[in-house]
Amino acid sequence: MSEAKVREVSRDSGTVKRASGARRSASATHPGYKREQNEDACWADEQRGVWVVADGLGGHQAGEIASKTVVEEIQRSAGTDRHYERALQRAHALLLGDEQNTANMGSTAVVMAEDGAYFHIYWVGDSRAYLWTPGEDGSQLKQLTNDHSYVQMLVDSGAIDPLEAASHPNRHVITRCIGGSANPNLEIDRVSALWRPGQKLLLCSDGLSAEVESEQIARVLAANSDNRRAADLLVAAALDAGGKDNITVQLISAPDKAPVTSGKWTFRTGRTPHPSAPGLKFRGKILPVLSALALLGLLATLVARQFG
Repeated sequence: MSEAKVREVSRDSGTVKRASGARRSASATHPGYKREQNEDACWADEQRGVWVVADGLGGHQAGEIASKTVVEEIQRSAGTDRHYERALQRAHALLLGDEQNTANMGSTAVVMAEDGAYFHIYWVGDSRAYLWTPGEDGSQLKQLTNDHSYVQMLVDSGAIDPLEAASHPNRHVITRCIGGSANPNLEIDRVSALWRPGQKLLLCSDGLSAEVESEQIARVLAANSDNRRAADLLVAAALDAGGKDNITVQLISAPDKAPVTSGKWTFRTGRTPHPSAPGLKFRGKILPVLSALALLGLLATLVARQFG
């Protein structure tokens, strides 16, 4: 398969690495300023219509192995059954069975796969997908994924608002990931819709979403029609904000023959994240707290707000 069809972003430190040979999409990744190495991974196959971003967890080497495992299973599925949920389940099983796994090796993932005029988003953790739609009265940026995180759980319950979530001390704690626990079951959420002309999908790790406000992301996309330039500017914006984490973005344009009318959205997810592992996961290590305790903490917060 040629480089124009299959590309994996290099993850060397210190510079922005870009995929080459793309027509409809562009990707870029950078280790950031605070991490010794890049534990993110991304890959795309435009001919088969599949893109993936994976954000490894577990610290030095462990996170890199985890994200690479996710990408490899998506690659394998792209060439065979195109069943990407099954691919993420295989990656989960592989990481649980890895002799090097000390229960702190895991990865988040967001996958976009096309099926004719439709696109499907699959995700686990807090890597995100955004849909950008141009319009005469201004563009719109819509977050398609719902973070599987402790802070999102607090937001969904009404315990805190999105403004408080942005600076919450536990904003990096996630409630679901690939690997990272002894639980063989993994819930994978999905959303599907028809492409519309002019739309773009943005896949990213939290190195972008945690540092750059959605309004700024929308402005970059509206002002830069070239995906390569837009991807570079998004990474630069995250670096300007501090670059505290690895940063990875994939930007995909709607196909030329996208339908004019919008299709009905289909979801297979609850609005509240559901823990699929017995412990909460922190970037770089597992928190020694059970999900049940997290729920108790949530109840305590609600009680305190009511009677405080």
